[in-house]
Amino acid sequence: MVNSDHPLVSFITPARNRPHELRAALASCLCQSLENWEAVVVDDHSDQADLAALIKGLNDPRIRYVKQDLGSSGEAAGREKAIAAARSNILITLDSDDLNHPHRAADCLEYLSTDSPRLIYTRVRLFSSSKPSGHVKPVFQPFSPQLLEMMNFITNPGTGFNRAAYRAAGGFYNRRLALATDYDQYLRMSHAGVSILGVDRTHVSYRKHAGAVTAGRTDALHDAVMQLRIQNNVQPFPIEAIRAHALPELCRNVLDNPEQRALWSDDRWINP
Repeated sequence: MVNSDHPLVSFITPARNRPHELRAALASCLCQSLENWEAVVVDDHSDQADLAALIKGLNDPRIRYVKQDLGSSGEAAGREKAIAAARSNILITLDSDDLNHPHRAADCLEYLSTDSPRLIYTRVRLFSSSKPSGHVKPVFQPFSPQLLEMMNFITNPGTGFNRAAYRAAGGFYNRRLALATDYDQYLRMSHAGVSILGVDRTHVSYRKHAGAVTAGRTDALHDAVMQLRIQNNVQPFPIEAIRAHALPELCRNVLDNPEQRALWSDDRWINP
């Protein structure tokens, strides 16, 4: 029996405008094999769509609308607001334009029902309006704390964590970062001793489009990565050092791609 007052897992969804994509994301919650879930949608001051009316029209008490506070905005603030409102200890990130696969909630319940702090990440399927069938992202890197210091290989859309992990990392998202807030969160979790596990299943379909937050912003993303490295006391390193920790396919994707190499290189490293 579904108990909307005591959900077993909580989907965390900041949203701004884009009602058609949000409706599809929430429909993917409705298709979960596990029925006892909630979705907390934080409306980040939408000015082109009535998201409250959209959610009311879905007529499901498991989907909750929360309006963002005046003076707060952005993905980090939205995630914080949603987590504060969530009624479960298992927190699943769901961007407003992505799609859950039906087993996602049940898998997260299985892996994250522990008192110990834990984060999981999974494979993701990439799709777009021009290629709706998409394809599964081919390289799946098992967790390595050393490699995480050098680059973010965790699939951001495919993550879930328990509240103990969130608290271990300080209980916040870094609002000082315009980008890479998820990467900052993973680093703080890793440094705090959170168990991080790569689960080789596909949990999410990730929508690729020109309006994505990081699309065409490699330089800005690199600047954010450098900022969080300094804030998290990551020591300077040569980019070639990833060879000791990354799968060969991932090494090739980074080291042989000028854009990826520039993104993850450490500006502080000077060859001795």
